[in-house]
Amino acid sequence: MDTAFPFGFPLPTAFYITTYVLTLAIHVVFMNYVLAGTGWLAIAYLRKSPRGPESSAGILKDWLPVMLSGAITAGVAPLLFLQILYKQEYYTANLLLFNRWMAILPVLIVGFYALYLLKSRWLAQQPYVVAIVIACIPWTAVAFTGYSWTENHLLSVRSPQFWGEFYATSSQVYYEPQLLPRLAMWAIGSVPTMVIFLAWQHWYRGTGRPRELALIAGAGLFLVGATAAWYYLVTDDATCLAFVSPLARPYFVLAILGVIVQALGWGWLYVSEQFSVRKLLVPTLGLALTLIGMTVCREAVRITTLGEDRFEKMYPTHAEAFGKGGFFVFLAFFVINAGLCSFVFWLVRHRSIPTQIEQNPPTPQEPTQRNQN
Repeated sequence: MDTAFPFGFPLPTAFYITTYVLTLAIHVVFMNYVLAGTGWLAIAYLRKSPRGPESSAGILKDWLPVMLSGAITAGVAPLLFLQILYKQEYYTANLLLFNRWMAILPVLIVGFYALYLLKSRWLAQQPYVVAIVIACIPWTAVAFTGYSWTENHLLSVRSPQFWGEFYATSSQVYYEPQLLPRLAMWAIGSVPTMVIFLAWQHWYRGTGRPRELALIAGAGLFLVGATAAWYYLVTDDATCLAFVSPLARPYFVLAILGVIVQALGWGWLYVSEQFSVRKLLVPTLGLALTLIGMTVCREAVRITTLGEDRFEKMYPTHAEAFGKGGFFVFLAFFVINAGLCSFVFWLVRHRSIPTQIEQNPPTPQEPTQRNQN
């Protein structure tokens, strides 16, 4: 592991790990929007903030169901590559956590349908307490899913001897000191991602206040730095050194550079009175650099924790899977599904923008043009 990612690995391993990182980064974009967006929506209901169609909460309410669907769909590809790369580790962690791990499915289903309840007229007729409870369900479901994946990941990189000891305890909950700061760092990191996409949605509609979103994104970036310091303090030296190892060092620098670019971009937007493509491209570029950089660093930490010898023993499994073919079939379905998903997002975008009549419904004295004709 003396060269930068993904060089230094055999071709099959390099192919799978690169494809895994790229598809995971796409999944992270959707999940960040959903996690931070459901949190924003819950706070909006708690504070009784405006939730009209042109408000940030209104946009999120329209988009979150399809974005959650996108997150789940985009998660299929990295999950397939994860099973090829870390077959024994992944399945062992699943079996050890058992029912607790499988609880993700019903919890996500409940959270998914709660998002549709938030869009229903039925909710507007319910007491305020009912609306608050339903508004908090999606965030709770997504947060639980994130916690479960972090828990599963950390358990999967432990030694076989530890797995045996853990199994003997009959516990279905795993914890270690780095779990909470690691989870907090990724969770708070979702805020700048969501805000960037929300800013683009406001720009498209010609609404929104750049200063408000810039402040929220800046606060998110600051808190990410604070949780990163927390993570550094509670994590062992080997894990911390993984970020500056030859494998991850260029990408760690890229991630930090991305944070700086994001901060500069949001500072530019803070002093602006309206959104523009040129101004939004700056934090968007910074976000792309940070996401790619941190996703590679995440994988470097996993490989370092497993150890070079243990990871090299997986090479034959990667080569065997690589020799079975099927890449072009996967690529064909990837393109087809990407096209279908893009069409669905186009439909949602088209239908989520209120028409002039919807924004200003005619009074009985003001008939619509259709009635006049």
